[in-house]
Amino acid sequence: MKLGILWSAVAIAGAATMLSGTPARAEKSDKGITVVLAVELDSLDPCDTQPAQNANVVRGNIFESLTRVSPVNGKVEPLLADSWKQTSDKTWEFKLKKGVKFHDGTDFNAAAAAANIMRTQGGSNFPGLACLNSGQIPTPVTAEAVDDLTLKVTTTVVDPILPLRLSYVDIGDLVSQTKPEKVVNPVGTGPYKFVSRKQGDAVKLTRFDGYWGTAPQIKDVTYIVRKEASVRASMVETGEAQIALSIQAQDATDDDRTVTFKDNRIFVMRPMTFKEPFKDPRVRQALSYAIDRDTIVPAILGITGAPYYQMLGPQVNAYIPDYDASGAMKYDPAKAKELIAAAKADGHAVDTPFDIVTRPDILPDGGELVQAIAQNLREVGLQANIKSMENTAWREFLRQPFPPEQPPTLQMISHDNTSGDASFSFPKYITCKGINSAICNPEIDKLVAAADVAAGDERDQLYRKAAEILYKDGGFIGIAEQIRLIMLGEGVNYKANPLSGLEVRIADVQLN
Repeated sequence: MKLGILWSAVAIAGAATMLSGTPARAEKSDKGITVVLAVELDSLDPCDTQPAQNANVVRGNIFESLTRVSPVNGKVEPLLADSWKQTSDKTWEFKLKKGVKFHDGTDFNAAAAAANIMRTQGGSNFPGLACLNSGQIPTPVTAEAVDDLTLKVTTTVVDPILPLRLSYVDIGDLVSQTKPEKVVNPVGTGPYKFVSRKQGDAVKLTRFDGYWGTAPQIKDVTYIVRKEASVRASMVETGEAQIALSIQAQDATDDDRTVTFKDNRIFVMRPMTFKEPFKDPRVRQALSYAIDRDTIVPAILGITGAPYYQMLGPQVNAYIPDYDASGAMKYDPAKAKELIAAAKADGHAVDTPFDIVTRPDILPDGGELVQAIAQNLREVGLQANIKSMENTAWREFLRQPFPPEQPPTLQMISHDNTSGDASFSFPKYITCKGINSAICNPEIDKLVAAADVAAGDERDQLYRKAAEILYKDGGFIGIAEQIRLIMLGEGVNYKANPLSGLEVRIADVQLN
């Protein structure tokens, strides 16, 4: 994989947002900070770190993975693994870092690494302990300890990007992986260890003095949740918090305390293609033609968004370079009405009411944008209703299996892919058996399956062909590329990067 090339644009964007004059690593202090989040985390489980609301707290802080993606150039780098090699088409050997301790004092070793990898596979080894990271390794693998510091991973199909996949498998201590306690008392190898969590109030971490790497400057971290973006920003302004995530454009400061960055996050719509009014691809295409992105996105999102027409950003190998510029699927309400009428003439129930399923935190000013989208859809004759709900309820509409009684939906999704590879998106979202898929197209499945075992240019081309079919079929409709804002308190230094939407490593934060 040419991940360095794929990431060149995002690396430049990240570098452009970095604060200048950040001092060299300071000595450890007794100071603490408060980070204010938009959404409360669902789980402290190391196998539930895929959603951003969990990752923002635990990834890179409590938990670490065998490898990591460089936020500068997108290359896969060693973390808890020192090195790796492919010993055969389907076998990889990883040499692990020596002297790493978990927060409870036990040794990090190959047995612990293997257990965490196998947890992502589910099945009889870990009954009742399913996890949200299960889709990060889409085909079955077997992980086993050769000795304390040697791990062997065997895949069932050729997987040329396995080291990249393992960067999304966070490692918890061996004992906790078989017990429910892992959810309330997480034990990792990261620079911070868990102290406490009060549901609906705060999560507290403290510096792990036995950390194998460079000790972080900040001692204690408290995470609190405030749903209103203006409240989050105000807390930083008044000194109640030192970092606020996901602030809105109107709350941004005009100095270095507001940090902007792109994390390849795209605001998209996913129609339920199995039910009317979305069974006919013409109706799904009409969704795109009906939405006046060039007007509503800049007007509502301002500096936090730009009109967009694809599911994945330019850093990902499924990105189609000329698609947006070609004018395909751009605002044309007359065309939308024509397509809907043609579907109706062929017997499709295009008048069926449907729910636009969204949530308040989907993106800054997201509520107003969804209202504008609903109005655009009504203007071409579609019966759109808005159903806004909290994250847990929203996720129930996202995943298969879909209950037969579930009404037709148009799901609003803020999707990010920081890996540079479409295998972290397409198998889950657009294949027939994908856990988050509401479309089934055998041609797409065939292309994705072929791409998953290919490498280099062939892999890129196969994913792009699948994307072309997806957009023509109306399986996903891009709305806006998101630009993220973080507010920093006085004297707080943090260099935002393309991974900052998923993980804000407190070890990278310094106080003057």
